[in-house]
Amino acid sequence: MRRLARIFVAGAAILVAVGVGMPTATAAPESCPHRFGSPQQLTDAGGAVVQQWSVSDLRASAVTAPGYPLAGRLWEATASVEALTGAVTPIIPNVYAVSASGERYQVLWQVASPSSISGATISQGDTSTGKVYFDVTGADPVAVIYTNGGSMPAMM
Repeated sequence: MRRLARIFVAGAAILVAVGVGMPTATAAPESCPHRFGSPQQLTDAGGAVVQQWSVSDLRASAVTAPGYPLAGRLWEATASVEALTGAVTPIIPNVYAVSASGERYQVLWQVASPSSISGATISQGDTSTGKVYFDVTGADPVAVIYTNGGSMPAMM
C-alpha cells in the first residue's frame, strides 16, 4: 500500500511538474485540477465546512527563516484558502512539498513571518493568502499536497 501511495504521489507530482512554468490561462481541452493555481476543495464535518485551497509559485526562496535552523534549503509557495461554507480554520501543518521521487517536506508552520499564511479562522466568504515555507533536505519539490493523516493526499 505504501508503494502504491508513493507511485500515486510521484505520478501526480510529475503531472503538476508538467504544468510548472506554463501560464494558468493556457488553452487546454480540459483543465487539470492538479495544476498549480487550480482551486481544490476540502469538505469536512459532513459538508458543513467547505474550504477551497489554491497553491502557486513553488520555488526556492530568497528569504530567511527567522528563528528556525534550516537543515537544507528554504523553498516557498503562495497559498490561498477560502471559506466557501462555514467558518474555516486552515490546518497549515497538513501542507507538504513533494519531490518527484516522493520525498515529503512538511510546511514550516512554526516559522513566524509577516508574509506567511495565517492559521486564524476565516468567516464564510473570506480568503486568507500568504506564503508557506519548506525545509528541503533532498530533491527539489515539484508539487504541494494537503494530507489529513492518511496515506493518500486529500488534495494536490
